Amino acid sequence: MKQLRTFQAIDMAKAFAIVNVFETGRPFGGFASLAVLNDGAGISYGISQFTHRSGALFEVVSRYMAGVDSPEQRVIHESLPLLSFSDERSIRTAAADRRLKQALVAAASTSGMRRAQIEVAFSRYLAPAIAACAGSDFHLPLSLAVIYDSINHGSYENIRDRVSIAGLTDADAGRFEREWIASYVTTRHLWLGRVAR
Repeated sequence: MKQLRTFQAIDMAKAFAIVNVFETGRPFGGFASLAVLNDGAGISYGISQFTHRSGALFEVVSRYMAGVDSPEQRVIHESLPLLSFSDERSIRTAAADRRLKQALVAAASTSGMRRAQIEVAFSRYLAPAIAACAGSDFHLPLSLAVIYDSINHGSYENIRDRVSIAGLTDADAGRFEREWIASYVTTRHLWLGRVAR
């Protein structure tokens, strides 16, 4: 039975930093980054741009609410019912709420919000990426970064299932990983080019 290698903390930090640079412009994320894009996802917030539509924003603020009481928490607490729904009306209403957006930005300076964002980024995106790499016997930090980014943005399974590399044996494992990741990135790029938004 083959022993699967796990990623070291430095490998995970590299993957996290690579994706964060593209998300927020900073290797370790912009905890206060907030945007509302014209893509229907609503508020996009923090180090992994947790969105309202995906439920990730609700997960982050729910974890944050377990901390100490603050003016920001009171505003965010009032918005929890709205953030728990991902229908179009709820998303539009929250995205237009200036007080909520200001409270989220202010909360980003607290250790509680930073911890909540890191925990959700790990459990929701990085841990599944580590599991996917282990399942494929992938070892390279760049493979982890590619899969982490794809799980973060969605459609990883959809694109993964379109990629196949033929003609390599178990002895070619390192080459297979590199070729598969390159093919995956190309396939994903073509797929993203066809997405209307």
